[in-house]
Amino acid sequence: MDTIEQTKVSLNYVEIEGGLLLELLEGVATHASKDKSLRTLNAVQVEGAGGDLIARATDRYRLIEGAVRYRDGGLEPSLIGLEDIKRILSLLKDHKANLVEIHRVGDAITVSSLGDSVTFSLIDANYPPMQDILVKSEGEPSAIDSVAFNPALMSDYAKIAGKKAAIKVYFNGDGKPMRIRITSDTIKWRALLMPMRYAD
Repeated sequence: MDTIEQTKVSLNYVEIEGGLLLELLEGVATHASKDKSLRTLNAVQVEGAGGDLIARATDRYRLIEGAVRYRDGGLEPSLIGLEDIKRILSLLKDHKANLVEIHRVGDAITVSSLGDSVTFSLIDANYPPMQDILVKSEGEPSAIDSVAFNPALMSDYAKIAGKKAAIKVYFNGDGKPMRIRITSDTIKWRALLMPMRYAD
């Protein structure tokens, strides 16, 4: 195999523990839009580089990014439809204790473990620049009198953090997204939640 082929393989193959991938995708999928007409947002973006497998999702009202260490390989940014994410989660629930392989060839991805696999096509679309938005939100918190938010959206953070775990909210100013800190021993989370208009 020549150098170019080796590079392509290394960029599109990841080996990761099944339980870690399950926790990552379950958490991120909560923030993907449920509106199937919004094809780009009814999806999760996944990429792997530098030893971190990163997954992102947004429904326009909030966004989340999770990063977890993987064992080997790398993966170019890949946009996976939410229905296909659900197929991956179904497979992972049977392989929490096993190594899982992710292979990308062109616009197709296969996720497999111990002979079980799912294969699907990626979504061809430009995903929102979430990395830039997250970085801009990481300044010094602001003091504000009050803020309104959708409690139904906030409840997903409790599911991600787990029972009895705390989350921390940083306010970035009036009308600006709130930065959510979720503590985890295995995944590095970054999240933003948009405030709501509220009339007293």
